[in-house]
Amino acid sequence: MVEAIVGMKGTGKTPLMLEEISAEAEVETNNIVFIEYGRRLDRLITHKVRLIDITEYPVRGYNGLLAFLAGLNAKDYDISHIYIDSISMIVGSDDMDGLTRFIADVERLAEQVDVKVTLTISSDLSDLPESIRAYARTPHD
Repeated sequence: MVEAIVGMKGTGKTPLMLEEISAEAEVETNNIVFIEYGRRLDRLITHKVRLIDITEYPVRGYNGLLAFLAGLNAKDYDISHIYIDSISMIVGSDDMDGLTRFIADVERLAEQVDVKVTLTISSDLSDLPESIRAYARTPHD
């Protein structure tokens, strides 16, 4: 399953994601990974969550991130949730065609390994292609 929390900068995407992570971390059987760009939120994430600063790895573009996610799941087969904050910063692109393909690929991976993936997209919902809007919700939903 893939979800996208969508909104312009400053609309509350990351705080909403952090709330969800905190709630999911309370479930003992959950194994959660949080991927961020830089160490901006490490003090806000509970120690129960595996925090990954993507800048510490040679991940470039959507294909690189997809391979990274597949590798995480190959090593740790019981991951239940993956949260990705600021997808465009992580991949270094605002390319909507690439994002569309990435989400479709992640949806297939998520089904295969039984993981829920939630990512944040800094964009106005109306500016997104319909294929991405199907996964989207806003912080105010």
